[in-house]
Amino acid sequence: MKSIISLLSSLAFICSFFALTGCEKAKQPEKTQTQADLVIYSGITMVKPLKVLADEFERLHQIKIHIVQGASGYLYHTLRSQKTGDIYFPGTETYRIEHAEDNILLDRVLVGFNRLSFVVQQGNPKSLNSDIRQLLNPNISVVLASPDSSAVGKATKTALEDANICMKVFENVTYFTTDSHRLFKSLENGHADITMNWYASTVWKENANKVDAIILHDHLQQKRRLELNLLRFSKNPELAKKFMAYASSKHGLKTFADYGFLLPDELATLIKTTE
Repeated sequence: MKSIISLLSSLAFICSFFALTGCEKAKQPEKTQTQADLVIYSGITMVKPLKVLADEFERLHQIKIHIVQGASGYLYHTLRSQKTGDIYFPGTETYRIEHAEDNILLDRVLVGFNRLSFVVQQGNPKSLNSDIRQLLNPNISVVLASPDSSAVGKATKTALEDANICMKVFENVTYFTTDSHRLFKSLENGHADITMNWYASTVWKENANKVDAIILHDHLQQKRRLELNLLRFSKNPELAKKFMAYASSKHGLKTFADYGFLLPDELATLIKTTE
């Protein structure tokens, strides 16, 4: 059964990856990229609080913001090849570090953190726990995000490497998918018993009544900085900086905290830096 699901899902993954541009267009706001005053490339997981702040900023300044959402790695390769956009908002700071030689990402502001957790079906029917070695169990269906397509996939791979079980777990994976959203789908459709996903997304109202999060040990959480990055080829760099300042203000930070990207102590610490 696992091999059949793996084959079908792998085919679906390939199709969905190369059709990703079309999929993301279906999710775009009504404002087109050519009409927008600001274009923001954002990882899927952070779109909710970003959209709240973008809507507010539009009303305050009578402008239009276009959000392009997708897997962080795919978005980076897109903006690098097209040399378009004003702000890049990936699910981890590693994209800045790994691609420093590109000199594309300029100013940045910190607005929160991503951290990994195990995610299981609501009620935890398989009685799973926080032991990362349970991912080696062939009787458990494990679905993970691809490390080549998304921030959550990259963080997952690092956590598994730190535990010295990466390749063995990959051999036991039912299938790889593209991003955080599709990890939830794998639980919803019964393909997965367990995934590794960002903790913040498990507290959202559309997911909270469908899944349970299992908190990982601190050294496995792969806590990642969430930073808005000014793009070198921005057509409106001053306006982009204003939005970045708004997103990292006390109000902006509280908005990200509401969506699980800042814990109370983290929020208090960052707010102090804005005062």
